[in-house]
Amino acid sequence: MTKSASDKPMRGNTGATPYAAIWFTLGGAGLGYLCVAFFAPHLLPDFSGGRMSLGETQVMRVSSDVDDLKSSLNKLQADVETVKADVAAQANQTQQLGTQLAALNDKVHAAPMQASALVQSPPPTPDVPDFGSGASQAHVEDAPNAAPPTKVINAAPQAAPQVGAPIVTGSINKGTKTASEGDAISFGPAVVKPAPKPIGIQIATDSSVDGLRITWSALSQTHADQLGTLIAHYADLGTAANPSYGLIAGPIKSKADAKKICKELAAQSVSCKVSDFKGSVL
Repeated sequence: MTKSASDKPMRGNTGATPYAAIWFTLGGAGLGYLCVAFFAPHLLPDFSGGRMSLGETQVMRVSSDVDDLKSSLNKLQADVETVKADVAAQANQTQQLGTQLAALNDKVHAAPMQASALVQSPPPTPDVPDFGSGASQAHVEDAPNAAPPTKVINAAPQAAPQVGAPIVTGSINKGTKTASEGDAISFGPAVVKPAPKPIGIQIATDSSVDGLRITWSALSQTHADQLGTLIAHYADLGTAANPSYGLIAGPIKSKADAKKICKELAAQSVSCKVSDFKGSVL
């Protein structure tokens, strides 16, 4: 009796399925990548996108700081050289000034010595011929271009001068009075003229000196054209029971100038009257 085909046992499919093939391929690729990464990492592509590692960033930062430090040192060295040049120039100028001062000092010390030498040295004594000896006559005879003596016809004979006789010179008559010996000049009594009092203008009054200071500060700034060149004084115008002080500005050259200034100040509603420039400095 034979069995039908449906009764035979079925054999399983021994071929590889597509799913298993895919996993096998991925496993092989992963294994190969690990081998390459372990044995030859330089063959792998750079997936960092150009980004540097943390160590490289620090190295670049340190390098930049070093460059800045070098630039600062170079600048500092240049400044030091400039300061040295300035100090050398200053020392040269100081030396030149010292030389000039020494020369001036020598001149100052030499000037009094020259003056004292001129004062102490006696003036040269002129040569006076000795009429008592024959030196004058010999000098006249030795002169080659001396003119011959003039002869006067029928002149009375003159006596020869005696040797050693005194020389007679002209003299003033003792009976004549000179100006110094005349009558003394008489002067009249001395007339003393008092100096004119300085003129000022009184522009304010107050019961205290501090109030006058405040008033003067305001008026001198507001009316600088009239009061800018004047000095402020305060004068005691009141009594012990009723103190009052006047603000007087001056000095002014003349009363006409004082009246002119008062007219200008009155036009600007400032009280003003001509007064003597008296009192104490404010």
